[in-house]
Amino acid sequence: MRIEVKDLDHIYSQGLPYETTALSGISFAVEAVEFVAVIGHTGSGKSTLVQHLNGLLKPTSGTVTADGVDINEKGQRSLELRHRIGMVFQYPEYQLFEETVLKDVCFGPKNQGLDEAQCIERAKDALRLVDIDPEEKGESSPFSLSGGEKRRVAIAGVLAMEPEVLILDEPTAGLDPKGHRDILSMIARIRRERRLTVIWISHNMDNVAELADRVLVMDRGKLIMDASPAEVFSRGTELAKIGLALPSAASLMEKLARRGFPVNTGVFTLNDAEKEIMRVFGRR
Repeated sequence: MRIEVKDLDHIYSQGLPYETTALSGISFAVEAVEFVAVIGHTGSGKSTLVQHLNGLLKPTSGTVTADGVDINEKGQRSLELRHRIGMVFQYPEYQLFEETVLKDVCFGPKNQGLDEAQCIERAKDALRLVDIDPEEKGESSPFSLSGGEKRRVAIAGVLAMEPEVLILDEPTAGLDPKGHRDILSMIARIRRERRLTVIWISHNMDNVAELADRVLVMDRGKLIMDASPAEVFSRGTELAKIGLALPSAASLMEKLARRGFPVNTGVFTLNDAEKEIMRVFGRR
């Protein structure tokens, strides 16, 4: 599925004293199976932007299309398209509400009109996809699970709807380092297995450098960069002006270069930084 955003504006409380322009003139396209990261300082418009991509918010002006269809137009076709774009909010476990894990994951497929047997099959497949055993945990209360397990169940609830596009708003927020790594590894694996398009808000520049194909940089409601991670992170001075840091690997290379070591400052991932350090210092 191809998603295209054209001349998107969004104004909160339009015409009222507290009118706020959250998005202004946003245009970009996301191709099928891309992994696109959205970064920006708090309040830059990231969450407002992604909530337009499956119709949760409607533009003040401009359009959002999926496979050429305006997702905000009335009709069955646009509704079906929105069902193919899944959204995982920050702290999605707060939206768990059913008596059992299985019932909670069944909620989305049920709203899609599937019968009970189909819902259960979809839910069990989705739970296995997020490494939750449906036979072991399916009849448990979701509130009895650990924080990481709750997060996985909430993600399974979206995956059970079999989306083609998965939108993630800080999916690792609040997790410990192991939970953080596990969730990101799981998302990367699911993306490969299901060939999903992923649109992902993150504040972790190391993760963005490692996983993203493209990076959209937001600042005060405007899209100011749309490029590969390498190109975006090569513009460290511009990023610093809007309150964004470089990945830790890039920061380390810059510090070493300032001390006179002949390192490549165009290194942005920890794996590449390790190789560069071995290249420069390994022979000493």
